[in-house]
This record gives sequence, structure tokens and C-alpha cells, in this order.
Amino acid sequence: MKVVVASKNPVKINAVKEVFSEIFGDVEVYSKEVDSGVPNQPFNEETIKGAINRAEKAMDKDFDFSVGIEGGIIKLGDKYYNLGFIAILDKNGNLCTGTSGWFECPEKVLKEIKKGKELGQVMDEFIGEKDVKKKQGAIGVFTKGKVTRKELYKHGIYMALCRFLNKEVFE
Repeated sequence: MKVVVASKNPVKINAVKEVFSEIFGDVEVYSKEVDSGVPNQPFNEETIKGAINRAEKAMDKDFDFSVGIEGGIIKLGDKYYNLGFIAILDKNGNLCTGTSGWFECPEKVLKEIKKGKELGQVMDEFIGEKDVKKKQGAIGVFTKGKVTRKELYKHGIYMALCRFLNKEVFE
């Protein structure tokens, strides 16, 4: 089985590799950098659109599945939440989506994001490290390493695979 991840971010690639290998066994995972078609820091429906755009743009005849992962912020009630939205497209054009767990976006982080910064950039500035989004991610910082960005995305990938694991329910 060949799977393409619509990103060069090692966190996303490794999350896909681990989940697909666990479920399907022998899997070759490739990566492609594609434009999500949404702002660098998507909000609300832009997050969903970005994941789907990524999956669609990365897919070609060489792959069995394409995976688009878009980190974003969604407002629910009066709070803002960070999450990963995942879109998985199979070679037959079937699309299934899912999300990682959601976690509340701290007000001081949200304030910087609303100024036009991406979450990864804000986290780098807050903790004085480079490329936090390619390592533990914001969730790793907020949970003091108990949950990493990769683990968060793995959860969402499982959710997005539901359609392919239980076709009889979805069709």
C-alpha cells in the first residue's frame, strides 16, 4: 500500500506512518508539499477546507490513499480551540474526515494569532525554541509533554479512517 501525506512536516508524516502501519501492515509513506489554499493559520471552516484541499492536491494514480492534515482554530461558544482536521482520500475518490482532540487556546496565544501569526510561530516565541510545530507542538508544551502533536494527530487519523474500516456502515 502506498500513502502520500500532503506535507513535509515530520510530525504529520510519522503520525500517518504509525497509524497506517498499525492498521494495514506493510505501508510505504511518501510526502508532498502542497498549498492548502487557506491562510497559514486557518480558523473555523478554513481548517476543514485546508485538510481536504491538501488531500486532493497530493493524490495521484500512484497512491492508494492521500492524507491532508490541517492544524487550525475553531470557535465554539465563547472559546477558541486548537485541533487538527484530517481528510483521507482513497484512490476511488472516497473521502472521509475526522479531527484530533480539541484543546483550549490560551487567550495570550490567541491574541498573537489574531495579529496574523501562526500558532507554531507564537509557540516558538513563547518558549524560546525553534520549530515547535515539528516536534512536540503546542499541545506538548501545554501538557508538559504528556501529549505530543504526533499523538494528537494519530487520534484524528484513526477517526478519519472510520469510513474505510467500516464501509458497510458508510455506504
